Amino acid sequence: MEQQQNPYIKRLKQAGYKLTNARQTVLDVLEADHGHITSSDVLEQVEKINPSIGRASVFRTLDLFTQLGIIRPTYIDTSLTPTYVMMHEGHHHHVICTRCNRVIEFDNCGLEQLSKTLEEKLNIKINGHLLEFYGLCDQCTDESA
Repeated sequence: MEQQQNPYIKRLKQAGYKLTNARQTVLDVLEADHGHITSSDVLEQVEKINPSIGRASVFRTLDLFTQLGIIRPTYIDTSLTPTYVMMHEGHHHHVICTRCNRVIEFDNCGLEQLSKTLEEKLNIKINGHLLEFYGLCDQCTDESA
């Protein structure tokens, strides 16, 4: 019963996909890490939980979760390897310090009206967004003063 209330599993099933063991395991890893995790970290954690789940299954699951808007890749630390973030209620917001790479999350981005305007103007249905701002955090600002 608890699985049906999980919004990510609901989204997966509403899109016509089954909840396989590999998908459940990858989802468990993402949620345990609060959704800030690289694909190599996902592979490592999945291997510890269930060594029978192969690399290809993990990458297919990450691709599927990205297509469904469950996760989004972001390039924190300006790495070539994306860090996957969970899209809680379809959105996720960061301020990333350009000096120390500290990630500060925030909830209310104030983009509800912009989303509605874009939907009407472009005749689309927006189902999520990832918003990132870049700048100096308070600690780095103090250091440069």
